Amino acid sequence: MRRRTEPLDGIALSERDRRIVALARRKLGGATVDFGEAVRALREAVEELIPAGRIYVLGTTELTPVIGSLASGVGIAGGEEGVALVRLEHDGRRTTLGRFSP
Repeated sequence: MRRRTEPLDGIALSERDRRIVALARRKLGGATVDFGEAVRALREAVEELIPAGRIYVLGTTELTPVIGSLASGVGIAGGEEGVALVRLEHDGRRTTLGRFSP
């Protein structure tokens, strides 16, 4: 059974983060991908939408680093059920916002 990513409507994201996530998801073409491929799509989206844009290691999970925006704390992390969209707070708390890729 093919899983679907959650629509961004119900997720609390800034307009900039929303555009980046949407473009990165389009770059993946709805395919289920590994964490490395998801990072590639995220990096490409950031570079296209933000002049001199970069992604950063924000922290780590049990399985992968959390890669994303220093400013907003929104990024992606690999997990048992695939790549997740997460928010990492400055105090280290991590909130899963939904699936990044199916």
